[in-house]
Amino acid sequence: MPQKRNDPLHGQQGFAMILVLCLGALFVALAAALVYAASLMLSNADRQLPEQDVYELAASFSDVLEQELLHYTGLNADGTANNDGSLGYFINNTYVRKGGIKNVYGEDTDHTFTLQAPAGADELTVTLRKTLSEAYGETADESTSDSNILISYDIASNTDLQNLSEVMKSREQSYEKNGLADYDITVTVKVTKDGESYAVTRKYRHTGKYRIYYTMDDTAAQWTFDSYQKDGETGYLLFTNAASVPQRINGKNPVTLHMRYHIEDGAVYGCTFTRITSND
Repeated sequence: MPQKRNDPLHGQQGFAMILVLCLGALFVALAAALVYAASLMLSNADRQLPEQDVYELAASFSDVLEQELLHYTGLNADGTANNDGSLGYFINNTYVRKGGIKNVYGEDTDHTFTLQAPAGADELTVTLRKTLSEAYGETADESTSDSNILISYDIASNTDLQNLSEVMKSREQSYEKNGLADYDITVTVKVTKDGESYAVTRKYRHTGKYRIYYTMDDTAAQWTFDSYQKDGETGYLLFTNAASVPQRINGKNPVTLHMRYHIEDGAVYGCTFTRITSND
């Protein structure tokens, strides 16, 4: 019986069949992976839609509040309080005041206000937080956080009153021009929609332009500094009160003079807001 020879064509057909089966399995796996990836992308897209919505709503409302702050100066052209109903008015005339009867907002605490949610949102809240400004020490060299004392001067017989008067006038002019950076105000806007929420936080520096006055020792009487004058060889600092009653300080009787800023309830003063930081 003759010996069978190998059939090359038969071998090639077998190899091709194996290759087709492998490629088929590969395409099936690839198709399954593509279907999974597509479903995952669609799921992420559906989830990103409300996330994008709440971000845009929070950022947009933050922009509105920011414009209210940056454009608020506290005063009208005639010097009266600018009660425009803005967030700037609320912060300047209620929120930052210390010791005012109407100020129920304490130091260094959060206060959250729930507002009417805009169309397309479930909830809108605004949280305010005030802290003593990091720049406070730059503008009030010897101030303390629990009083309105800017600086105190101990006056004795050896005090150079003429030089002191120049220092006091210079400080008064600086406060009148530049104001006092007293509080940093953090404003957080949070929007919630369909279980998703996003918060935009921005920090602003409040600078108040307050009236400067003086008190002496532990008395409460308020005095306005007039000038340095001389009576013969004796120099003295001249002060007056609201009734134009004069008061002389010549150093013969030691006294501690407190320079203060007027922030009591009912006082009217200008201000500026400057944005410091933001997370958006």
